[in-house]
Amino acid sequence: MPDAEPTLIPLLIYATIGLLLLLLFLAWRLMVRLGRIERTLAGLSSHAEQASDAPPSVESQPGGAFEAFLLEDPERRKLPKGEQFAAYRRWRQEKGLNWSNS
Repeated sequence: MPDAEPTLIPLLIYATIGLLLLLLFLAWRLMVRLGRIERTLAGLSSHAEQASDAPPSVESQPGGAFEAFLLEDPERRKLPKGEQFAAYRRWRQEKGLNWSNS
């Protein structure tokens, strides 16, 4: 039986080296994938920044769309709140600011 021991040590060393190489390969593949994901996210964020450079709409102005609605016609401020909101809903519909149900 002592003859088996000398061959066991090199086998264990080779198996350990093989496992380490496998782990290094898997770590390298993981880094490649993470880099690809990072580049994709960077591209998406730069695309979002370019889209945010669009001119401000009525909705993003200070005071919002309701303030723009009131500024168009000063008489609207004198209306009761219920009538103001009904007129505001009609105004939003005319301007195409409402979400469509389709």
